[in-house]
Amino acid sequence: MPTFKRLLAKPSHSAIRPRHLFIVAFLLTFFSGTAAIAQAPAKLKSEPPAIKEELIFKNGDRLTGTLSNSTGEAIKFKSDLAGEVTVLWANVKELKSSRDFAVIPKDIKDSRNSAAVPQGAIKIGEKSIAITPITTATSTSDKSSGKQPEQEIAAAKVVSPVVIPTSKVGFVVDDDSYLKEIHRKIDRTSGWDGHLATGSTAILSTQNSFTLTVAGALKRSVPTVSWLNPKLRTMFDFNLSVGKTTQPGDPDTFTNVFHVGAERDEYFSPRGYYLQVTSFDHDYSQGLTLQQIYGGGVGATLVKSVKRELDITADLHYEGQQFNSTSNEPELDRHLIGSSLAETYSRKWGEVHFDEKLSANLAWNDESAFSATGTSSVRMPVYKKLAFSLSVIDNFLNSPQIGYKKNSLQVSTGFAFTLH
Repeated sequence: MPTFKRLLAKPSHSAIRPRHLFIVAFLLTFFSGTAAIAQAPAKLKSEPPAIKEELIFKNGDRLTGTLSNSTGEAIKFKSDLAGEVTVLWANVKELKSSRDFAVIPKDIKDSRNSAAVPQGAIKIGEKSIAITPITTATSTSDKSSGKQPEQEIAAAKVVSPVVIPTSKVGFVVDDDSYLKEIHRKIDRTSGWDGHLATGSTAILSTQNSFTLTVAGALKRSVPTVSWLNPKLRTMFDFNLSVGKTTQPGDPDTFTNVFHVGAERDEYFSPRGYYLQVTSFDHDYSQGLTLQQIYGGGVGATLVKSVKRELDITADLHYEGQQFNSTSNEPELDRHLIGSSLAETYSRKWGEVHFDEKLSANLAWNDESAFSATGTSSVRMPVYKKLAFSLSVIDNFLNSPQIGYKKNSLQVSTGFAFTLH
């Protein structure tokens, strides 16, 4: 290293130059910094402590993990060992937690009113929940005294716990989630849920046939959580079944059935709502070219829980029916004013979903133009969001085009893909 030796030698105007000083400064800084890093202990990145809560059962068993949420019937608990489990209140003795929770009673009119929802540390017993709220008392120093600047001194004051029987508990959620949801702004892409199902059949032999079925349903609820009173609900459903059968010496046979429906609900109470409906139907097997409905009405949710829901609706609508022409009959058109009476029921058994709907259409200006529809479907999980699907659709027209049957029944199986 001749250059470095020259720098250590007796300085002279010809030996020391600015670039040499820069090199020496760089080397000294580098080696001193390396030594400091080697001597300094490694700093670990601090992480917030994991939430640990303990669920104690009546038989003495214990689960450690995190309370997800709870209703007056069951507790959903995310265990470190068992994963997410749901246990009944009747089997729980105590829950130990240091977090604050919001306990929403069943009889509350507006669960967004945080002043009416007890919040704080909870203690879950066999028959009740005790909530210990913490209030904040604020005092402001005298600004005119001039002895000290204006400031606020907050003192925490623990008040008596509020005890709510488990039979009157609607939901229990952590306080952070509660405050986030009551102030959350819902955009048009939030709150959607639903599924898409499809299936097909092909036969290649003396008789060649092919059938394709596609069905789906979408639902958007605002707010997106069940423990807040509903405001809006939008639903879309569709079903398509097409097919063709050919056989030498016989004319081709076609299958062409589709349905598209939409409903928008605006709630005026936690269980009652106004609704707007529209639907479009085509059924080649009944000679129905197009049936279209536009109307509005009212609905009510009779039963609503985490596992099941039952709704009934009634409306007043315009119904237009157009039937194709046959060799003996001309094209038939009907313009009807009528009402629909419907009930919708959904049920969950774990990951198994069952949906059912019955609807009857009455025509006030033509009593013979009566129609009814019944649908039911079951989805059973196969792998993650993929499920096996079985559906049955029955359409009844009391006065179809002459030469066609009144009833049209579809049974289809396949696979469904769920959004959530």
